[in-house]
Amino acid sequence: MALVGVLGLSQSKDVPSRVGYIDAQKVIESHPRFSEVKAIQDKADKEVKPLVDQIKALSQKIKDGSASSKDRQDLQSLQKVYAQTSKKWQDKINTVLAPITKEIDKTIAQVAVQNGFSMVLSANVAGQSGLVVYASPDSDLTELVIKALTSGK
Repeated sequence: MALVGVLGLSQSKDVPSRVGYIDAQKVIESHPRFSEVKAIQDKADKEVKPLVDQIKALSQKIKDGSASSKDRQDLQSLQKVYAQTSKKWQDKINTVLAPITKEIDKTIAQVAVQNGFSMVLSANVAGQSGLVVYASPDSDLTELVIKALTSGK
């Protein structure tokens, strides 16, 4: 009986329960400072690609059974260099991306409140996880968030 009372009370609150979603990648790529992130990503790709190519070639030799013990050692060394290089570039990207995502999160919250949404999901994550199988296009806040970011609010 007490549970019915609690449920009755919680349902009588006037709390908005509108749920929206955004295409997070599109929002990030639309941010005015995303070009800084892209420039770092391009430099990273340029440095990492030769390592990836060498790792693939050595991995194929191992798979084919034609690799020498030196090839195996070279592969291990290259994998370590790849991991270190990838981490270095990811740290640089994260440093530039952190204030961008902080601003985006703040903007999403503002847009959500202004439009009566109590929750905003990442469409990409919700779709991939199976959490959401359908969402009305009317719940898509992506363009509103982009407009707020690019217009300086």
